[in-house]
Amino acid sequence: MSVQGVRWYKMKKLSPRKNLIKSRKDLGMTQDDLATKANLSRAMLSNIERGYTFPSLYAAYRISKVLNRSIEYLFFESDAHKMSDDKTA
Repeated sequence: MSVQGVRWYKMKKLSPRKNLIKSRKDLGMTQDDLATKANLSRAMLSNIERGYTFPSLYAAYRISKVLNRSIEYLFFESDAHKMSDDKTA
């Protein structure tokens, strides 16, 4: 395949996960603290927080349980509810 045949896609710029960082800091946790409790490496958590990568669903679940926040609130820019145990639809 020639270079001309390759389509280049502009990668979407990822943004820092502000709600994740804020939630962690509100609880007085360092990246090391959260990474240990969520069973992640600190480097992986740092990449997630900076928006360089998305966590797997299972990693997002573990982070959300430690911080007691919904996955939607932590990882998506939306009007998602803050508390993960909020039962409203």
